[in-house]
Amino acid sequence: MTLKGTKVYGSVLQKCPKCHEGDLFTTNNPYNFSKLFDMPEKCPECGQKFLLEPGFYYGSMYVSYGISIAYLVSVYVAMTVLYPSFNVTEYLVLGVGSLFVLTPYFFKLSRAVWINMFVAYDKKASAEHKTGKAASGDHSLKN
Repeated sequence: MTLKGTKVYGSVLQKCPKCHEGDLFTTNNPYNFSKLFDMPEKCPECGQKFLLEPGFYYGSMYVSYGISIAYLVSVYVAMTVLYPSFNVTEYLVLGVGSLFVLTPYFFKLSRAVWINMFVAYDKKASAEHKTGKAASGDHSLKN
C-alpha cells in the first residue's frame, strides 16, 4: 500500500501537493534558520505555483497552533501513563521545552498541510509538464 496521492504523503514528506515529486522547500533541514522560509516559486517537476496568492500562508498559523496543541496534549497523556506522579513544572519544562525545539519542523509541516488543503493531487501533472501539455503552472484549486 502506498500513500502517494494522499494529503498525508504530500504534507508529511513536504512534497508538491499537485505531483508529489518536487520539494516544497529549498532545504529539507528545518534547523537551517537562514533558509527556513525559502520555498521555490514553482515546483520544478510540474510547474505548480507554491504561493497561490499574497499572504496565502498566514492561514498555516492556525494549522501550526492545532499541531502544537495536539503535541502538548500527547505529551501530557504520555507523562500521565508513563510517569503518573509528575508535577506541573516537570510537564511545562518537558512539553514547552520540546515544543520550542520542534517549532521549526512544525512551521514547515503546517505550511505543507495548508497548501495540501487547497491544491489537488494530479498523478499526470509531472508528465504533462515535462511534455509541455500543462497550462503554464496554473494552480488547481479543489472545487
